[in-house]
Amino acid sequence: MHRVTKIVLWTLAGIGALAVIGVVVMPGCGRAREKAYRMAGSPASPRAPEVAYEAEYDKAGGEEAAEAPQLSRVLTSQAAAAVVVRQIIYNADLTMKTEDAEAARQKVVKLSEEAGGFLADSTTHVGEAGERYVDIKIRVPASRFSEVVAQIRQLGKVEHESITSQDVTEEFIDLQARLHTLNLAEERLLDMLKRRGKLSELLEIERELATRREQIEQTQGRLRYLKDRVSFSTIQVSLYEKGPAVVGPSGPYDILYHVRSAYRVLVGMLQGILTALIYIVVDGVVIWLPVLLLIWFIVRRRRRRQV
Repeated sequence: MHRVTKIVLWTLAGIGALAVIGVVVMPGCGRAREKAYRMAGSPASPRAPEVAYEAEYDKAGGEEAAEAPQLSRVLTSQAAAAVVVRQIIYNADLTMKTEDAEAARQKVVKLSEEAGGFLADSTTHVGEAGERYVDIKIRVPASRFSEVVAQIRQLGKVEHESITSQDVTEEFIDLQARLHTLNLAEERLLDMLKRRGKLSELLEIERELATRREQIEQTQGRLRYLKDRVSFSTIQVSLYEKGPAVVGPSGPYDILYHVRSAYRVLVGMLQGILTALIYIVVDGVVIWLPVLLLIWFIVRRRRRRQV
């Protein structure tokens, strides 16, 4: 028992001694390490070893020094992208019921013109019962989009409304970077074309120039399209005007009218029956006749066996 107690006491004493040594010696080691950093021309504090490592390679011309400009360009491009104005395309689609579709169409056109927009498309259709359908598409500045939509809502009863947005900022930036690269490539090819060389080399450069010019025009066209869609939002409005109410025949009872109506109904019924018989006969010949023949053949064969 006494032996075990001594072992425990000696162990605790050893742990305490190590703790005292750590408290006394470590600060001195830290100060000595900081002094060594200062003497070597490194940062005073070892808390940023990566900075010291990159600084040493900058002086020695190592790989880190070569990659530093590229890293700087990446960080700069990321910072620039963070402040880029978002490029968003807005679209609206409204279906409305109005008392006068044509008058509502004219008001929609007027609203677009007052907002600085324009009429893009318009079609009108009149049904058999006198109902009128008007489809109209307008383009308005994106800054006036919400205002114009709110004004259009007041022209009738909105039965359906859909507003969508599409963020094309990433594609916009990519196209601009691609266009810049293509322009630089074109300039280099033009410089090469000015120099003297073999005819085959000049022809190859001209083919490359034609390819780059086509790519530049395609990229510019896509950029123009996106700029137009972002600058001017699209609003599609479908207007519906109910036709005049159907009024029954007035005046004395017209027996001839009902006879003619009954005759038309009878003719329609006979035509339907005749059409059904035609389908039955045709389908019967194509489908049912082979089946009946097969059944007849099987039954006849069985009877012959029984005999």
